[in-house]
Amino acid sequence: MLPTARKLVFSEVPIVDLGPAWRDDAGRAEVADAIAAAAGTVGFFYVRNHGLAERDVRDIFQTAVDFHSLPLEAKMEVSLKLNDHAQGYLHGMTKGNDANIRENLQEAFQIRRPLADDDPDLLAGKPLHGRIPWPPAMPDLKPRMMAYYDKVNGLGYRLLDLFELSLGLAAGTLKASFAKDMNSLRLLHYPPQRPDESGEHLGARGHTDTNAFTILAQDANGGLEVRNRDGEWVAVPPVEGTLVVNVGEVLKVWTDGVFTSAVHRVINRSGNERYSIPFFMYPSFDAWIQPLIRNPDPANVAPEDLPTSFPRDRPFVYGELKARNVARIMPQKSAA
Repeated sequence: MLPTARKLVFSEVPIVDLGPAWRDDAGRAEVADAIAAAAGTVGFFYVRNHGLAERDVRDIFQTAVDFHSLPLEAKMEVSLKLNDHAQGYLHGMTKGNDANIRENLQEAFQIRRPLADDDPDLLAGKPLHGRIPWPPAMPDLKPRMMAYYDKVNGLGYRLLDLFELSLGLAAGTLKASFAKDMNSLRLLHYPPQRPDESGEHLGARGHTDTNAFTILAQDANGGLEVRNRDGEWVAVPPVEGTLVVNVGEVLKVWTDGVFTSAVHRVINRSGNERYSIPFFMYPSFDAWIQPLIRNPDPANVAPEDLPTSFPRDRPFVYGELKARNVARIMPQKSAA
């Protein structure tokens, strides 16, 4: 049988109103405090008054539906297995080189900001970046995705400022690790799962995000679940007018575990096709990651027991660890 989740009481995953942060310094401090409380106890929170218009969100969901409705052959023309920078189409029921994890049912199309033809990273052929394989069968996909990318990317950097304020860090401390725009937008599709399935494969297996934080738009079908510190899986349903923000492994390391990178998964029990649109805030691949504060209560840290967990006891170059993680969970370029 599919695993079950306790119904969410809304107060368990707080809603943070960003409106006061756009008003004045007192409002920014108020919002930063609310973010710190949510990030330190849940690792997930909703945001409202986030600055994205309802139409922006509606349009990107239609874009996801349109892409995933393409014939499989058209999507496979831009498979991420055809390049070495993990961009393009990810087929469902695939994984990388980690024999200890199960395949996800989800399929995805994922991008980073396209590089200019003369960009040094493109010319150097750096891994996990480069040209985006836009599908010929959907010529308007690039402008549609980039219109949303630019708006949510702006929100991401405003949230980064609030995270800095919430931690009492000097302005620009975290932003210094984002010198190169390596952020990523993903169009996700989850097929429905029957209640009598074994649960061997889920829409997305339990994991933590290996970035700084994620900004998620989810459709009305639900399916997102987060594991609390008692080991219970709690549903995180869509709340109208909000986006979901969750702490990733990098923010966990920067805060020495004060902020929780919560384990989460997706099970689509709705009977409908489910879509979600995550935007990942990634540091530059050459960013040096280590705790920036010391945890005053080191015994009170969420479990760090997944393949996606990042270490806090030794500094690391972000891109090197991220590349190893990608190789574990995603199929690599075919040797053709």
